[in-house]
Amino acid sequence: MQLRYLLTFLCPAMLAVSQGTNSTTGALGDARPVRNNPVIGETWVASFDLPAVLGTVTAVASTIGINYTVDVTGLAVDRGPYKYHIHIHPVPESGNCTDTGGHLDSYVRGDSPPCDSALPQTCQVGDLSGKYGTVAGPEGLKEFNDPYTATNKIQLGYIGGRSIVFHDASGGRIACAMLEKVEVSTS
Repeated sequence: MQLRYLLTFLCPAMLAVSQGTNSTTGALGDARPVRNNPVIGETWVASFDLPAVLGTVTAVASTIGINYTVDVTGLAVDRGPYKYHIHIHPVPESGNCTDTGGHLDSYVRGDSPPCDSALPQTCQVGDLSGKYGTVAGPEGLKEFNDPYTATNKIQLGYIGGRSIVFHDASGGRIACAMLEKVEVSTS
């Protein structure tokens, strides 16, 4: 009798707690912060020189993850807000942004439900705008640290050989650029 009484109150409470957390975790769990970038300060840049997007997305290796600067112009105000993501493939010679594949999704989370910026570890690793906000246009400047991306090849969030893609409000891919490592001159 006492067990039934306890379960009568405990089960609804447990259900309420489980429904209160609306996070989606990937098949491989939540993203983990990267703490082993090989060269702090190593820089990668995606350069945009298109009518739809001009500017750069700069990624600099930090002690934890990567520091990003999104600095772009040319965005049509009536087509925003704009999302930007790391996509898994480089931009092909044809420049076709569709061929950059899907978002970097190292923990196999998927697109649905949308990323909850309050729980960035549960988002797709490459969903930068989902975690740190969209840009409206005609220009956008954002700076943030993403602890889940890496310049270390052994990490699930490795950015080498990948691209940055901008999407308009309809989801269309309006611009893409390859993330390229900036070589430092030693002379």
